[in-house]
Amino acid sequence: ALHNLKQESDKPKHALESICSSTEELTLFINSILNLSRVESKGVKLHLESRDINALIKEVIEKNQFQAEKKSIQILFEPEPLFSIKVDVDLMRQVIHNVVENAVKYSPENSKVLVTTEEVNGEILLQVSDQGMGISTDDIDKIFYKFYRSKNAKSSPIRGSGLGLYLSDYFVKLHNGKIQVESVPEQGSTFTVSLPF
Repeated sequence: ALHNLKQESDKPKHALESICSSTEELTLFINSILNLSRVESKGVKLHLESRDINALIKEVIEKNQFQAEKKSIQILFEPEPLFSIKVDVDLMRQVIHNVVENAVKYSPENSKVLVTTEEVNGEILLQVSDQGMGISTDDIDKIFYKFYRSKNAKSSPIRGSGLGLYLSDYFVKLHNGKIQVESVPEQGSTFTVSLPF
């Protein structure tokens, strides 16, 4: 009887968590569509300000902790001390969110996501590595196309708009940077964002 009572008392909590998660997904989807509209109308302008990238990454990781904990995924952050650089904070936050969220979404339960930063040859490198399903060689060249989802992603129950990486690529290029991916099917992927000083 006590066990049943506990299950009953947990129901509102789980329902609320589900509503919050669905609301967040819908908000992100709407934002993606709005951003796509801005991109296609050439309406995206950079508002640059000096910012500590490590602090921005930490903020994004904290926002993804809830989804990670639901799958018992550990997000490890190993930053190198970095100089502040000029970025559009809103756009760069979206880029970081997209790659971290994808890593969590496509990772199996009880796995790890590793986020690192370092400075190499006048560039800041942000790397996000997961132990997920990986991306096939057929898909990897198209992964940044608009509305494109890999075969592995489409065959999984995980929902996605196919816009996150397309927009991330666009926003990073606005900063004269680049985003790249290396992947091994069934072993995981590493996304690297390079930003010049």
